[in-house]
Amino acid sequence: MAANLDNGVMLGALGSTFTDDTGTVTPPSGMVIVAIQMITKNAIQRLVAENPDKFYNTVTAANNRVVGEETVDEGAGGLQVAAGAHTFPAGMTIYGRWTSAGFTADSVGGVICYFGY
Repeated sequence: MAANLDNGVMLGALGSTFTDDTGTVTPPSGMVIVAIQMITKNAIQRLVAENPDKFYNTVTAANNRVVGEETVDEGAGGLQVAAGAHTFPAGMTIYGRWTSAGFTADSVGGVICYFGY
């Protein structure tokens, strides 16, 4: 089982939520979404990163520095992901630090969003 790297708490121990509609998931105050598990095939419509330069998101390109100008926190080659441009298969889990997320499921099923600090 994966652990929340911030404080060693097991994934899911700090809370989670399920959604199967096109609404926006927002974590409790002071927390972020640390993992998103696809229950069925889903397209991400919006994914807002806590640090948009570091984590995959639909607002801006993360890790998009020029090759050779990478830093300790940022790599090169990242692209901005357009809303709904990619679908993720059932069973896939993505990890990061997001302040809100929205999805479109292909069928009944949706996603589980796990919270952490």
